[in-house]
Amino acid sequence: MNSKSPRNRGLLLFDYDGVLVDSLNILSEYTTAFCREHGLGEGLNKTDVDAMESATLSGLIEAAGISQAYVRDYARHLFQALNRDPLKVPLFKGIPEMLRGLARHYTLCVVTANHSAIVRQRLDAAQLTSLMDCIYGNEQPGGKVENIVNALEANRAQPTSTWMIGDTVGDIEAAQNAGVNAVAATWGWQSSTRLKSKAPDLMFEKPQALHDYFKNTWQQTTAKTGIPR
Repeated sequence: MNSKSPRNRGLLLFDYDGVLVDSLNILSEYTTAFCREHGLGEGLNKTDVDAMESATLSGLIEAAGISQAYVRDYARHLFQALNRDPLKVPLFKGIPEMLRGLARHYTLCVVTANHSAIVRQRLDAAQLTSLMDCIYGNEQPGGKVENIVNALEANRAQPTSTWMIGDTVGDIEAAQNAGVNAVAATWGWQSSTRLKSKAPDLMFEKPQALHDYFKNTWQQTTAKTGIPR
């Protein structure tokens, strides 16, 4: 993990699916295959995904119309498929450059509803894991709100200098409930209209725009405080 001290550094918390990796198409592919195999319909569609309140496993199950009898099999199917070929899930364009640039000035963590082993495996393949101070996955107790709070405490960060960056309304609500700044990434799972309805503090259409904003924010802060660059 990132060995730099978190003192005097803002904390950026990234969701994984839909923010760092473009996973919706591959998840839809795996879900459709599972549903057809078990006679459960056609799986996920974009309209159902945009209407989701929570981009978690339970949210995917509900959106895909998977009955309770198949929940464990579906969870196992997804986990095995994603572990089998992590490189099949592409990083969004500009993500490696964004993370490397922001890690120079901020403490970075991942807070995700995915399993941390899957996240770590994909970031390892891109040589990005070392940029992350922590990775909180769905195997951790509690949900995203609790893990945002855990990240705050672990990094001795202030809520006012902490941003949760997500692509779903659930991410925005988790940030708001944890008392940190909510940032909407509109390149992910849910539409900008859907995200805007939850009144995030910031919205960005591309990783480069997010990178530029936080780089400029850091430069302005250091200029005011006189912190050496």
